[in-house]
Amino acid sequence: MLELGKRLKEIRKSKNLSAAELSQQSGVARSLISQLESGKRQSTSIDTVYRLAKALDVPVASLLAETPVTTSYAAKHGNQESSLYFKEGDLAYLQTLRKAKEAGLTPELLNELIDVILRIRK
Repeated sequence: MLELGKRLKEIRKSKNLSAAELSQQSGVARSLISQLESGKRQSTSIDTVYRLAKALDVPVASLLAETPVTTSYAAKHGNQESSLYFKEGDLAYLQTLRKAKEAGLTPELLNELIDVILRIRK
């Protein structure tokens, strides 16, 4: 099972950032960062994950993958789409996200669907 908060905390600490500094750099509320890291909140929006990854200078996949992804966002990627940095086996997920966007699926509904899928996988 994926533990977003655990990965977030590991990466933040490896970058020698406080939660307050990460909040300031990402624009994500410090309280949300704290809730994620403590496990009080298990999920958040894709936009929030993207902003946290960008502030931490890591690919989005590093926050979502069960194993660390060490490729530096700034060194390897110059645009938003490539910052996702999926492994070859994960490309189907990216294609699904693109289809959802093209179909007009709102981020809120997509977030709800992701929550449902995560609950089913437990």
